[in-house]
Amino acid sequence: MISILTVSLVPLALGLFLFHSEALGPNALPLLSTYMALPLVAALASFWAPARLARWATLFFASAQLGLALKIFCLYQTALGGYQFTEQFPGLEGLGLHYALGVDGLSAPLLILVSAVYWAGVLASWDSPARPKEYFAFFSLMTAGAAGAFLSLDLFFFFLFYELDILPMFLLIGIWGSGRKQYAATKFALYLVGGSALILVGFLALHFASGINSFDIRVLGDLAQTGFSPAFQNFWFPVLGVGFGVLLALIPFHTWSPDAYASAPTAASMMNAGVLKTLGGYGLLRVALPALPDGAKHWLPLFAVLAVLNMLYASLVALRQKDIKYVVAYSSVAHCGYLVLGICTLEATGFSGAALQMVSQGLLTAFAFGLVGLIENRTGTRQWEQLGGLSALAPVLGGLFMLNTMANVGLPGFSSFVAEFMVFLGAFRSGFEGGFAILKILFPIAVTAIVIGAVYYLRLMQNVFFGPVRRPTEGPFVDLRSREILPLVLLLVLSLAIGLYPKPWADMVNSSLVPLIDHLGGFK
Repeated sequence: MISILTVSLVPLALGLFLFHSEALGPNALPLLSTYMALPLVAALASFWAPARLARWATLFFASAQLGLALKIFCLYQTALGGYQFTEQFPGLEGLGLHYALGVDGLSAPLLILVSAVYWAGVLASWDSPARPKEYFAFFSLMTAGAAGAFLSLDLFFFFLFYELDILPMFLLIGIWGSGRKQYAATKFALYLVGGSALILVGFLALHFASGINSFDIRVLGDLAQTGFSPAFQNFWFPVLGVGFGVLLALIPFHTWSPDAYASAPTAASMMNAGVLKTLGGYGLLRVALPALPDGAKHWLPLFAVLAVLNMLYASLVALRQKDIKYVVAYSSVAHCGYLVLGICTLEATGFSGAALQMVSQGLLTAFAFGLVGLIENRTGTRQWEQLGGLSALAPVLGGLFMLNTMANVGLPGFSSFVAEFMVFLGAFRSGFEGGFAILKILFPIAVTAIVIGAVYYLRLMQNVFFGPVRRPTEGPFVDLRSREILPLVLLLVLSLAIGLYPKPWADMVNSSLVPLIDHLGGFK
């Protein structure tokens, strides 16, 4: 335990204090490139280090990245807004490419999400994986892909880093997964490669239609009103919307998600559901809406219907599941509906709720999958009908699961309450005050989905942790150790930080989203 704290706190402190605000002039230090490179270095170190050191090397670089993410968040000047700490590597302009990185109020909180889930996932996998060198290398590559996508200001590199996420996840499921892992890995790859093909075609359409040979996200957003006709936008927005919707597990493109989560090892489930899926919502806010505002306003009513269907259908399916991991997986699908609904409001409060929902959903879903992995490791099963009374055997595990349940049903004080309340407030305003008529019908259906979500989580907690003790294995039942508590506490503390004091987080995302609302113009 002391060794883990030392290897975690020393590089975390280096990440926090290595870059001083006084020294950070324009492009003075490659702050963002360093952040993005740390998991790549971790992947190389893990692959080449002796097997017994792979996890320690990964933990070291994961801790440093977490410290750097906190530093970026603290140094970001919300009052100024816009992209800060920008970096650009010259020499690719002739190809229409720009290795350009930047962070704004939308992406800065997501960097904390990426690093927190990365660090928590390393500790969640501390004892479990065979072939640890390859396991931790692939897990680090996934993190590098997500970090690069959140920082890229060029569509080519955005797509490149997004693709970097898919291959490692496919291998993590296929090699280290459980159950029908080959089926789940293949299904995961087919759906996400299909979605990425739509995204690539959409990116190329924006590039060639711009007439300026550029993939720069900022330039394409500026061209939205003058460079892209309404007919062009109406045609290409659903292409990008469906491409990102596949990643978001939006109905009817959601079926890859529960199978992939249930078959993946614990850390991969945490990263996939907590971070990779968030890239879908980020892509809509970062690329599709700014570049195609008229197409967005034309098609978002349909996406609002799909979002509410996600919330209702996935919640009903979660009620029928006997496997705890499938319950959490369908809960994740349902919560992505809140995210999409917030985007569909085209209203400032709804947008802010969607941005906070990306962070909240990522933290709490990773938290839930971490707990499910611990339950399976101790009992040998994920079937909740075979379990009962575990809180009497493991009170710490039971207490953390109770907190997880309270957070996922939206109890005030947690990030989920803030994010979901803002989404619903935005939906109400957009529907009943802003003239978005379809939301008047969808709003009560969406509220119903919240109630169902509370039912399946409360029932799960009651059956697994209370009542007569039931478990398929005999012998002593060990409660959580300190190393297993640490990653869960980090995710929980971040959720409470947003829930108890949301102002700095909301102000930060608003600094990027309010200009986007003005750019879109809202529903008239």
